[in-house]
Amino acid sequence: MTKSRIFLLLFVVVTSILLYMLPRYVVNNSEQDIQGENEETNESESQPINNRNHSIQISDTLLAKIDSWYESYKNAENQEKRIIFADSLAKTYKIVGKLDSLAKYTEVRALINPSIENLIIAGDGYYQAFNFAVDQSRRKYLSEKTQEYYIRVLEENASLLNVKSKLAMTYVVGANPMQGIMMLREVLEEDPENELAIYNLGILAINSGQFDKAIERFEKLKQINASNPEAHFYLGYCLYEQGKINDSKPYFEKVVELGISGELADASEDYLNKINK
Repeated sequence: MTKSRIFLLLFVVVTSILLYMLPRYVVNNSEQDIQGENEETNESESQPINNRNHSIQISDTLLAKIDSWYESYKNAENQEKRIIFADSLAKTYKIVGKLDSLAKYTEVRALINPSIENLIIAGDGYYQAFNFAVDQSRRKYLSEKTQEYYIRVLEENASLLNVKSKLAMTYVVGANPMQGIMMLREVLEEDPENELAIYNLGILAINSGQFDKAIERFEKLKQINASNPEAHFYLGYCLYEQGKINDSKPYFEKVVELGISGELADASEDYLNKINK
């Protein structure tokens, strides 16, 4: 497994890892928000996928559905129907890995009905897109949109610690990384067994080359949840990077034994093939 693929794994939570395995398409999304039913939709941001503009083909049936939902979304006669078609578009863009558009259409429901549940969905949509953004200006925009929704959620319910853990990661990669790290520590002060906060701190330790600290984090994660594949994979990875090849093997074997699919399983197989040579 290449270093670039490892680094990708280090920056993305497991749900985003699964999305990464799906085909992705490039569109030029504008930063204009959806303002409601009566505002004209920005075409460059919202237009449906067109096979002529993408190297990966999708079925004509799916293209027809996207076209139909998009037209219905634009011309919806009320907010309830607008939400229904936005949801259909969001689900489709998730299937084809178009995360910016997924975020845009998950935001529709929150703008029309800003319940805490809808704010979380919108924040999660932008968080997924943020995790895979390559362009720095786009990444900054997506992190700010994620923060916008997660902050509103926490203002209503500060006890949602997984939301706080994800919000923290948007600060870690920004201008004030210590703000994010302190937020993760605050989460663990409230809930010492919060898996997402432990996972994120473990990843940050790896990224800074603190493998012993990362091993402590992932050992803790494994103790809390023995079936957590990330705990086993990153324990194996840290030990492997420290030159403890034989010690790393059982952890990669455990990931395979858990029967998951995706990048973690593929990476574990790659390491086992190297170790067994």
